Amino acid sequence: MRRMWHFLAWRSGGLIRYNSIWQNVAALFYVGLARQQFDLAYVRDVLLFLLFSLAGTAYGYLVNDLGDIELDRRAGKANVFHRMNRLGAAAVVVVVGGGMLLCGWPFVRRPGFWPLWMAWWTLTTGYSLPPIRWKERGAWGLAATILAQQPLPTAMAFAALGHLNTWGAWAFIGYITLRGISSDVGHQMRDRERDEMAGATTFAVRHGHAAIARLYGLSLELEVLLLGIVLVVLVVDVPPIHLWNRVVPIPLNSPLLVAYLALLPFTAGRAWVRLARGEWVDPYDESPAGPPRDRLHLIHQSFPNVLLPFYLAFWLTVAYWPNVIFLIGLLLLYRMYDPRRWLQTGPGQRLQAWMKEHRR
Repeated sequence: MRRMWHFLAWRSGGLIRYNSIWQNVAALFYVGLARQQFDLAYVRDVLLFLLFSLAGTAYGYLVNDLGDIELDRRAGKANVFHRMNRLGAAAVVVVVGGGMLLCGWPFVRRPGFWPLWMAWWTLTTGYSLPPIRWKERGAWGLAATILAQQPLPTAMAFAALGHLNTWGAWAFIGYITLRGISSDVGHQMRDRERDEMAGATTFAVRHGHAAIARLYGLSLELEVLLLGIVLVVLVVDVPPIHLWNRVVPIPLNSPLLVAYLALLPFTAGRAWVRLARGEWVDPYDESPAGPPRDRLHLIHQSFPNVLLPFYLAFWLTVAYWPNVIFLIGLLLLYRMYDPRRWLQTGPGQRLQAWMKEHRR
């Protein structure tokens, strides 16, 4: 058990931090509210799909580490298989893949799920393993990793919940695709120098920092615009619910759209301009030594990852109290019970600065 936990908890809990479904869990909550599906069947399907997504994320990152054992050793990167022979590493990947198969099997008869799953498996397995190794095929490799990490898992989620062929689902998938582009382009930008030293021919290595920075700035700006479209979907596509036998008088999700519109003038175009000037802008860098938690971090990370799912999970709980499990899960996931977590936010940091100033 200790060895298995080592595989599942490597990279500081990477299964949670890098899991596209956990990052975009608001899409699952949107389905429950849009379909007015307030029952245990919805709770069961969401929990099972979350387990499936964890197993899929584990499979994807373990396959990547299996294919990159020697490359990561030369580049000085962390690799979970550094102290294991290749046969044992392959056995771990097969076991985790079997767990993913068990969790995903109940959804295979849902329309669209099976072909999406097969497309995801093909891209994920071929990304790092020979003979394909998409990751060393420049733009093709970048496209493969984006598809496998963000839009395909999200499309599978909508298919698993029976809500794939809707305009709201495709709005979410479009937005999450842009998030995937931003996240993976930023990742390649951060790793460009080390990848170049190790001999990896990624898109960033082939085209240089200036090209990857321009692409990153463009993807960040488009991502913000697509977030606005998603919030319009949430306002238009979610029916009103009843509170104390009365219909809520305003569109349920209009406060989210108002908050976004208030934040937009302070963020639109800022990433593109700063990156074009040669500054280092990276709202997807979550490391302690990363950039400050400014407004760009708020609209790219805190707003969609924390505020949006909390808000939707709250209304799900109001409509059907067993959904409180999702609120509790988010509370634990983001350690919102820890005062130190609040002090790391922008308002928390400003409060600390104000207190220090007035102590003088």
